[in-house]
Amino acid sequence: MLEKIVEKHDFRVLITYPNYSMMLTPSYAVGLFTSILKKQGYEVDLFDCTAYMANYEASGVPNSETLSKKLMAGLPFDALALFGAPKTDLLGDFARRLDSFKPHAVIFSTVVEDTWPQTQDLLKILSHYQKTKSIVGGVYTTMAPADVIADPYVQCIGEGEGEHTVVDFCEAVRNGISPTKIHGTRAKDENGRILYNPPRPLVNINETPVADFSLFDKRRFTRPLGAKIWNAIPIETYRGCPYTCTFCNSPQQAVIAKENQQGVYTRRKSISTLRREITTLLEENNGNFLYINDDAFMARPKREIAEFAEMYRDIKVPFWFQTRFEDIDEEHLNMLHEVGAYRISFGLEHGNEQFRREKLRRNISNGNMVKQSKVVAKVGIPYSVNVIIGMPYETRDLVFDTIRLNRELGGFDSVAPNIFTPYHGTPLRDMAIKEGWLDPNLQTRSFVGGSLLKMPPPYLQPGEMLALQSVYNFYVTLPESRWPDIRRAENGDRDLLESLKKEFYMTKYGTTEAGRMLTFAG
Repeated sequence: MLEKIVEKHDFRVLITYPNYSMMLTPSYAVGLFTSILKKQGYEVDLFDCTAYMANYEASGVPNSETLSKKLMAGLPFDALALFGAPKTDLLGDFARRLDSFKPHAVIFSTVVEDTWPQTQDLLKILSHYQKTKSIVGGVYTTMAPADVIADPYVQCIGEGEGEHTVVDFCEAVRNGISPTKIHGTRAKDENGRILYNPPRPLVNINETPVADFSLFDKRRFTRPLGAKIWNAIPIETYRGCPYTCTFCNSPQQAVIAKENQQGVYTRRKSISTLRREITTLLEENNGNFLYINDDAFMARPKREIAEFAEMYRDIKVPFWFQTRFEDIDEEHLNMLHEVGAYRISFGLEHGNEQFRREKLRRNISNGNMVKQSKVVAKVGIPYSVNVIIGMPYETRDLVFDTIRLNRELGGFDSVAPNIFTPYHGTPLRDMAIKEGWLDPNLQTRSFVGGSLLKMPPPYLQPGEMLALQSVYNFYVTLPESRWPDIRRAENGDRDLLESLKKEFYMTKYGTTEAGRMLTFAG
């Protein structure tokens, strides 16, 4: 039997946000849950793990110093000066927050696979507060629900979208009802038996309230980009992705929704909804930059892009988005540029057409990518490119196919080479397990860490992946005549690596900026 009913205004909810150290952009989901729970009349507070440096850093999560150097090209940005040294007593501070706030319910929001170990340690602390009920939600609980609910300190997990689930959970706790029969959850009863509850329909994202970021440190909106410092506000314009890339778990969420008859996972907000949300978010948070966190912003009907551009014309705030080369055209890209498109991030991922088609389920040709890149360059929007190193079945020669395609693109100013991360819910993870290259019990630790795959030669080895990552941009930028020296630096010649670094910055930024960039890059 739970405690007696608590009045709404006396009911306290602590949203806990496990996060990578100094990954600054506030979570849109946390802002959304904050807004929803406040509208219910609850007292809501936030415990944000972003400012903490914990033992998880050893697994490859970037520290604040590293991030401050990588956040932007051309402008020194000192995260330490802005935020102070990272905090270290994560668990002690969490306990003290529990003691001072005395929450009736704790919501662990936006838990991803990389932050699951951190979440587990926080749950252990919470277990000493036996009257406090908790629920864990996020992509990881949806992709690996059996693994998460098996943790001895987990009481309840949310599967899929949580907007309605968190309200039902809190109302059950507030009214003294066991929160074990809520749709969209798995929960343990008092005997430890796991109860499997029915899924709930997908959320109508045009009816959700405007996100409330008031619980975040205002400095969290600080985002260096394009040689300027912005007050960047996150927003989603649609949820889901129409593509089925095998390295991403977003497609699996669509599969789960279809199998459970929850509705169509990919949904777009109306122009009227976006106008209301954007204007409100910018005004309430003193924003001068919009960070659109959609998976592929331009993967929508062209008429909607035109409508968005027309709506945005009066807002006059620059914005960033990510998209795919397949979805752009000069006319609509110009529309976006005219109303404030400031920067774009493209997912290229791999440069071998056959590999990309057969292993990644991406059918665009190299020629089309090059053609589209020149369209972006012509329009004049700066853009960056993301690639992945170390996917199952990848050899060194295949990596160089990607490098050569990078070299053919026109107009990009940076390339981000990422080590493949075998997230739960992705077909590539399943492929790796089937081949015996990945322990199925392993959880990922970080998208910037080393590889978990143990592939036999001639496939890439973990150390080889990291070495290639360290010099990848040299191969892309410097003349091919320098490739033998880059290979020596890749193999451990530190003096040569420093010399190539200077050459790279001179080639990329010119004499004026090279000195400053070298100082900044450390």
